Amino acid sequence: MSHLNLRTWIAEHGCPVVLDGAMGTLLQERGWNPPALPEEMNLTSPKIVRDIHASYAVAGANIVETNSFGANPIKLASRNLDGKAREINAIAASLAKEAAGDRLLVAGSVGPLGSLVEPLGELSFEDAVSAFKEQIAGLAEGGADFILIETMIDLREAKAAVLAAKEVAPCLPFVVSFTFENNGRTLTGTPPEVAAHWARAIGASAVGVNCGSGPEEYIAVVDCLAHHAGIPIFVYPNAGLPGSQEYWDPERFSRAGRHLVEAGASVVGGCCGTTPQHIESLARAIRTLSLPHIKEIQGSPLCSISRLGLAGAEYPLLVIGERINVSRPSALREEVSRYEWNVLKKEAREQEEAGAHAIDINVSLPQIDGSRAMREAVLAAESATMLPLSLDSDNMDAIEAGLRIASGIPLINSVTAKGESLERGIALAAKYGACLVVLLLDERGILEDADKRISVARRVCECADALGFPRKRLFLDALTLSVGSDDNAARVTLETVRRIRSLGACSILGISNVSYGLPQRPLINRTFLAMAMAAGLDAVIADPLDSNLMETIAAGNLLVKRDRGASAFIAFASRGKGKKEEDTTGKEAIPQDQMLRAAIIRGEEDMASSLASALIGSGMPSMKLIDEVLVPALNVVGELYECGDYFLPQLMSSAKAAQAALAALEEGFSAGEKSLQKGTIVMATVEGDLHDIGKNLVALVLRSHGYNVIDLGKDVPLDAILKCATDERADVIGLSSLMTTTTKEMARAVSAVREKKLPFRVIVGGAAVTEEFAKHIGADGYAPDAVGAVKLVEALLSNVGRGEGK
Repeated sequence: MSHLNLRTWIAEHGCPVVLDGAMGTLLQERGWNPPALPEEMNLTSPKIVRDIHASYAVAGANIVETNSFGANPIKLASRNLDGKAREINAIAASLAKEAAGDRLLVAGSVGPLGSLVEPLGELSFEDAVSAFKEQIAGLAEGGADFILIETMIDLREAKAAVLAAKEVAPCLPFVVSFTFENNGRTLTGTPPEVAAHWARAIGASAVGVNCGSGPEEYIAVVDCLAHHAGIPIFVYPNAGLPGSQEYWDPERFSRAGRHLVEAGASVVGGCCGTTPQHIESLARAIRTLSLPHIKEIQGSPLCSISRLGLAGAEYPLLVIGERINVSRPSALREEVSRYEWNVLKKEAREQEEAGAHAIDINVSLPQIDGSRAMREAVLAAESATMLPLSLDSDNMDAIEAGLRIASGIPLINSVTAKGESLERGIALAAKYGACLVVLLLDERGILEDADKRISVARRVCECADALGFPRKRLFLDALTLSVGSDDNAARVTLETVRRIRSLGACSILGISNVSYGLPQRPLINRTFLAMAMAAGLDAVIADPLDSNLMETIAAGNLLVKRDRGASAFIAFASRGKGKKEEDTTGKEAIPQDQMLRAAIIRGEEDMASSLASALIGSGMPSMKLIDEVLVPALNVVGELYECGDYFLPQLMSSAKAAQAALAALEEGFSAGEKSLQKGTIVMATVEGDLHDIGKNLVALVLRSHGYNVIDLGKDVPLDAILKCATDERADVIGLSSLMTTTTKEMARAVSAVREKKLPFRVIVGGAAVTEEFAKHIGADGYAPDAVGAVKLVEALLSNVGRGEGK
């Protein structure tokens, strides 16, 4: 089935498709024990693995997953098995295939690598792609029918897995499934609507949600996916929340399964805690239901890791900020020539604050490496703004370097309608899940009338059709020429814009050329833009810091019925009024302590370090700086994180900025101050567990608050944890666990501390842990996330004097 059309297979099934249940739960019952990895049983106990697959087939599953979730070289290296990654995956697929026979499909399971991908972590993007390639090549070799990339929390890591699948197994369909937190987003801040549009754009046959919370919590997520995906939905939740004292029984789980189908799921199964009995009950419960209707999706999407922008007739004009452009001499150009990005970050932030929906990046200079510059510029911009990006260059190699690393659905700006240029642009957009700007310019050059430009547009759309690329992801540029040299130029462009919509593509313009060589250019530009909006313009590349232009856009959206109820215009008018009142007060120099506070909130490491040094040099005591600047700034960050305005990337950036400030304070604090450390915390992932993403984040944020954090890593024996805590005179031991099978190590640790009357507080956290579980084992507290860990530690140590030791 190497050419399986998975979406057609699901549609032809007639009723909701049943996916199997947990593998680890059953392996544990049949002899698997950490620190061995579940995937090792493909080598040591193949019959057990095959029998588990067969038990799910008998229970009514239509799809079985391979025992390969963690079989990537990075995780296998902990057992010196990284050299056997391809073999282990091939065996995993063949065992599932033997059990499935010809009746069932085999999904090649690909889970997270266990390390965050740059810039959130130390793992390079290309190393992530390489690790996934080794795994997916083995699954393809062993006979998997499609690849199931699952339990994803980071859109960039999911992208690495998808590119690996495309590059080593181009004939295999793939599905991408995410794990969402209780706030409805992944740990790194991706909401369901972004996941849905991204998965469809990058070519997934379906998008899914798995693990995480129990089935009921995922009903709203599935409903959101169904409204935005345009492809089938997979959902296979845990049988309740891991870490609870008991999982749900099969009957309760199957009732929830019916609700998930009714919310829009075409494929339903189980994750942690589910058994063949759960799947048998689920199969009975949903077999009389109809397959959900897959909704036709409107609009053309751009998205970042956390923000979605849509263009089209029903949506407001999409504003793409044009200010990151090195075509003219500027401070930005000087920095880019040195591969420095401070001005770029500032411009990105200011354009977002001014109301842009996406940010254009043009860093092409002849004297530098264009691919390196684009790659670094993308990472810098994504650290400064949550908006989608538009990658602007006439060097397609540089464009591809940016596309490879960019999160979400970026915009390629741009290619011409000439054959080779157009075909390469479409191929890149298809591979990387991007949208594409096409200039209506072919071998004949600029065409003088609308009929000829539309004929070019029609050929562009037909080429996209032939290559299987959706017209909705084309942004056709009708070309803006100066009315100073051709008084018919604007009329031709406006007529072309009006007619593009009938082709099913989006229209886009850069507007500033229209006024070239004339006085009062801003007036001409915004008047032309208003006329283009009336003609149906979908997107504009412009300067969002031009307040008059943004006023025109706000009013124009209202007048062309793209702002129902006038809500956006009223909000814009309110912001404008406040800004004008503020401007009348005059501008004063911002004190350095306020600048440091802002730098930490924004996550500006270099700025935070230099400002902290300057403040210490001016005589401000270190503790005063911590108490009155750093801690209040981090409190604001914590509040933004908890209310959903900040996500993991912003939290980590702010924590790193605070750490940079603390490092500067440590170097320059006055001789009369004994220490900046507020207490010592030993952190570890318990023995048998190889996951430390959450633990690493907690350690980072605790350090940013002034704690001395000793991170022992993952898979740490209890004796080593207790010895380190004793030697370092720790105040708190923090333990993490992702796997339900290793939570017993937490219970052992708490018991040991109590029995030996050791002076440590023990706090616990991780995906497999709940507050109920923490209380059950007698821990001193439970932290659901990094912000919660800081609050918990502050409360536990509130009676310990700063810098006084034990």
